[in-house]
This record gives sequence, structure tokens and C-alpha cells, in this order.
Amino acid sequence: MLKLGHIIYANCYPIHAGILNGSIPFPFKMIEGIPTQLNRYLFEGKVDVSPSSSIEYAVNAGKYVLLPDLSITSRNTVMSILLESKVPIRDLNGRTVALTTASATSVVLLRVILEIFEGLSVDFTQYEQGKEDPYDRADAVLTIGDLALKRAEAPVFPHAYDLGELWHGQTGLPFVFALWQVHYRKNLEPELARLYDILMESKRYGLSRLRQLAEAGSGTFGLSVETLVRYWNCFSYDFGPDEQKGLLAYYGYAAELGVIDAVPDLKIWKKEA
Repeated sequence: MLKLGHIIYANCYPIHAGILNGSIPFPFKMIEGIPTQLNRYLFEGKVDVSPSSSIEYAVNAGKYVLLPDLSITSRNTVMSILLESKVPIRDLNGRTVALTTASATSVVLLRVILEIFEGLSVDFTQYEQGKEDPYDRADAVLTIGDLALKRAEAPVFPHAYDLGELWHGQTGLPFVFALWQVHYRKNLEPELARLYDILMESKRYGLSRLRQLAEAGSGTFGLSVETLVRYWNCFSYDFGPDEQKGLLAYYGYAAELGVIDAVPDLKIWKKEA
């Protein structure tokens, strides 16, 4: 049976909501996790399809194909990728920045911003988000997901930066945080075609009911209805020319940093007639 990954953060919810609440029949298995867990499950074949970190596709170039029409992309502000800093970002040279282990894409994005856009050299350290408190040992802290949404309302440090906004301010492009990636095998094709149709139906269901979903999910996510609606409206969940242009620009910077060897081709799955 085909296994679909699901990011437990609010950003993924509008696409999978119809499946999760039982409004859309789902004959497969869903496995939940944070982005880095799902990256690992996808790589190992423990899930067949997953909304996974966009950098995962490039790091393991050739291993996956991409489902069309699906991404988690910030148009400008993202709200849930937060850098809190003791000093203005331009003054972080030589200082310590704590990176959450929950993210892969956002970590590389922060490196692009600090090292390429700002020309800084910083010392990175890692921490386990939600379990460790890095604020006493770092000059800046990267937080993602629902925790970042909450932290943004009352930052620990005096300077707070939205990484989606910083990216857009520099490039004028949207930023693709996650892609629905397939650990492809030919024998997966019949189930994959069915899953794609279900995901498209669930996407239409969710995006046409954002306030309804926010009212139902506010308690689960610990966020107000208005915050959730505003947050979801930050995103494009498509994967068209603009999203692809932003993604390839990000891969170009990742290659400049040496995170990946080269910018990969985007291998987008096509449903067989």
C-alpha cells in the first residue's frame, strides 16, 4: 500500500485537510513527521510520496520525481521561518547562530542570506527545537513551523527576521520550502495516479475553505483563527513557472555554497493517459 508523508505543521494542512478530516476517501496510509524526519523516510523508502524539503530533492538529485501543481511556497512573507537575533543581522559576523535540526531547506536559506547576501562568516551550532533552549548559548536562533509563528508574536531577542521576506527582498522571487516528492518505482504508477487525483481534490477542498479549516484547527495548532488564515494566505500551493524560477535560483545559491554539486533538472511526473 502506498504511503504518503504529512508535515505536522500548519503550513501543510490546507492541502491534506480533506484527507485528514475524512471528507475525501483515502485508500492509502499516511505517516506524519517533521520535515527532516520525512526527508529521511522518503530517502529510505519508508514513505513513497511526501511533501519534503526542497533542498532534499537537490541533495539527492536523480532519486526523486516531483508531483506537478503542488508546493509550499511563500510569495513574500512566510511568518513561520524566524531568525531572532541579539544584534542587527548585518552585525552577526563572527557570532554564533543556532540552527534547528527540524529543517533542512530553511537552514540552507539562512546560509544563503548570511553568507552570500550579507557576506558574513558565522559559527553555526544545532539544537533540537521544542526540547532544547539555545538562547543562552547563541547570538541568533533559527526557528521554524508553528513554534516560529508563536515566537514571532513575542521574540526572545530584540531583532526578528522573516526569512521569506529577506529572500524576496533580495531576489524578488517566491521561495519554495517544500515539494511533493516521489520515491519513484514503475510499479507505483497506478497508485500514484490515484493519489495525485486525491491530492488535487484535497487541495481544491482545503483552499476553498481556509477560514473553516482555521476555525476547526485553531485549538490543534494553538494559533488564532485570524493568524492561521493570514498565514495560509502567505503561500502559493502551486508549482508553476514563478515557483520553479524561485526554486532554481535557490538551488543556484546552494551550489555556490557547496551544499549541492550542481543545479538539478526538475523531473516532474506526468500522469499516463
